[in-house]
Amino acid sequence: METALCGQSDIVGTINKIIGDPPHIFLSGAYGSGKTTLVHEFLKAYYAPHGISYMDPEWTVWLSSEQDRGIHCVRQSVTEFVRHTSAKPGVYRWIVIDDADSFPTISQQALRRPMETHAHTTRFIFVSRHTGDIIQPIRSRCLHLEMDTVSPMTLLPFFFAEAGYPKMSIDPAALQVLFSLAHTPTELRSVARLAASIFKDPGKVIYSQDLIDLFAAPAFSLCISLLESYVKQDRARMMQDFLAIWATGISYEDFLHELTLSVNQIGVLAPSASQEIYQLVLKGWISFAQGKTHTLDLMRLFLPACKN
Repeated sequence: METALCGQSDIVGTINKIIGDPPHIFLSGAYGSGKTTLVHEFLKAYYAPHGISYMDPEWTVWLSSEQDRGIHCVRQSVTEFVRHTSAKPGVYRWIVIDDADSFPTISQQALRRPMETHAHTTRFIFVSRHTGDIIQPIRSRCLHLEMDTVSPMTLLPFFFAEAGYPKMSIDPAALQVLFSLAHTPTELRSVARLAASIFKDPGKVIYSQDLIDLFAAPAFSLCISLLESYVKQDRARMMQDFLAIWATGISYEDFLHELTLSVNQIGVLAPSASQEIYQLVLKGWISFAQGKTHTLDLMRLFLPACKN
């Protein structure tokens, strides 16, 4: 089986060993780790030698989180599927329960009997973030495969190469900005692909400001400027930044959220300055909880704190 995933060689090796006669499978791992992608790759590889499309509803049924997962719906879908015998002896038909963490316990219990009774023709794949999301009677009937957690530092060069730019360079200071923009491997792949398509000139080094200009909303850049103005105690520039932020139409809550993120992007600060900023942002959230929801309300917190 071939895979487009990075850092999952152990799981792929295990799958290649059992793909000829696979058991029921329970696949777990963090959000965005590639669980669903691996399921597609596995089923495609399993059916390919038999000339079957893995998306053929006669061979594969998907019980996803968008569908009704009540016990009656599950019983109807599963019962109707498993009662048909395989058109090709020795080839299993598959039932995939994606996002099994949202699968009710009573519906899981309803699957125990068909898993046992129709094991000669049908196999199940459960996909979930946590091991405890699946009841023990089902876990005990499955081969459990845990997706490895791969470092973003390993994934980033892989995603750049995947996008066709294996020699893409990024300044170390820009990595923090990049990782703050992408919180999961899926998001990191999307950000890396877009950045690679924009900054594709040979020898181009991606800097923090490049990423901020590319991905951030105008308010984010202005929040960075505001915090820099506060650190430098430049009251006139702070007033300009506040008015510019207000002109973007950003809500008070989003403004506070952007400020909270921006604190981590302005570099190393003296402990006293960092503490002052966090205290001001905290006062901003308290003010928001009290019902003060105008962007200019936050200006009334920052400007008096500016000593110049």
